[in-house]
Amino acid sequence: MRRAEFAVAAFGSTAFLLSLVFVLDAVRFHHDVLLDGVEGLGRGEPHTVPVLLVLLALFDVIALVRVAFSLSRGLTAHRRFAARLPLRGERDVAGRRVTVVAGARAMAFCGGLLRPRIYMSEGALTRLAAPELEAIVAHEAHHAARRDPLRILVARAIGSAFGRREQTLAELSADAAAARRVGDAPLASALLAFDADAAGIAAVRVDHLTGCAPGAEVSRTMAIAAGVVVCALVAELVWTLAVPGHPRICVPLSSAPAVALLARLLVMMPAWLGLRRATALLSA
Repeated sequence: MRRAEFAVAAFGSTAFLLSLVFVLDAVRFHHDVLLDGVEGLGRGEPHTVPVLLVLLALFDVIALVRVAFSLSRGLTAHRRFAARLPLRGERDVAGRRVTVVAGARAMAFCGGLLRPRIYMSEGALTRLAAPELEAIVAHEAHHAARRDPLRILVARAIGSAFGRREQTLAELSADAAAARRVGDAPLASALLAFDADAAGIAAVRVDHLTGCAPGAEVSRTMAIAAGVVVCALVAELVWTLAVPGHPRICVPLSSAPAVALLARLLVMMPAWLGLRRATALLSA
C-alpha cells in the first residue's frame, strides 16, 4: 500500500517538476529561441523548431498556472469550511484530543493543513461504542500524523483524477492503521454507522477490510525508479536556480522538440508504470 501511495505521488511530482524545469530552462537558457518562434508567428513566417518549443513552453506555463489557481482555490475553500464548523469544544476520546462538532449525524474527519486535528460529531460520540470510537480515532489520527489533508489538497491541485486516487489510497492506509490497532470488526462496524457518501466508504475499502482486496501491487523496482527520477529532477531544478551557466548534465528539454518529447516520455515512464499498477489496485 505504501508503494502504491508513493507511485501516485511520484507521478504527480514528476509531471509538475518536468513542467517547472522545462519552463525555467527555456526562459533562462533558450529565450532567444522562444523569441524567434514568437516573432516568426507574428510575421507569418513560423520556423518549425522554435514554434514547437514555444508551444511546449506555453503548455507547461498553462499547466503550472492551473495548479497554482487550483491550489489557491482549495486553500480558500478549506479556510471557509473550517470557519463555518459549529464547534462544541474538545474531548478526550480513546486517548486522543478530539474537537467536537455539533450535529446528530455520525461524522468524523481530519481537518487542518499544517497542524491537522481530529473532528467528530456529537452524533458519532453518541452512536458509536467504545471499540468503534477507538477505531475511528485511530483512522483519523493516521491521517493527522501524515498531514493527509495537505497532501490531498496538493494532489487535487495537480489533477482531479489524481487527487481521487490519492484520497482513496490515504483512506485505505488509514483503515489498515486502525485495523492493526483495534482489529477489523470494530472498524467495519463503525463505518456502517456513517453515511456512505459522507464517510467515503467505497467498495475497495470494504474489500480490503474483508480480505478480498486484489493481489496486484507496485513493485519495489518501480517505486525506486520513480523515486530516482523525482530526486534527479529536484537536483536539476536546484542546479538551474542556484548555479550560473547551463547544467552540463540535464534532461534535454529545450534543445529540440523531438528530443524534448522523447526525454519527457522516458522520464515519465517509471512513474506512469507505477500509477498504472496503483490504479489497477484500486479498480480491480
